[in-house]
Amino acid sequence: MHELLTIDLGPGFNGFRGQVDGRIVCVATPRVEHDEQARRAVQDLITRQGGDCAACRACVVGKHA
Repeated sequence: MHELLTIDLGPGFNGFRGQVDGRIVCVATPRVEHDEQARRAVQDLITRQGGDCAACRACVVGKHA
């Protein structure tokens, strides 16, 4: 199972990807809900960290990938 957590950590935060108990957990700015540029920034970041949003499609970022 994959999960997306959204949290506002200020304008300099886009997101990151991690693992908890074998599950992929992505943390992203709430801007991903309505801002395509923010979604792309998070998707690029997750890709650089070994993830594939287009394959996952478990959240708003993946659904727009």
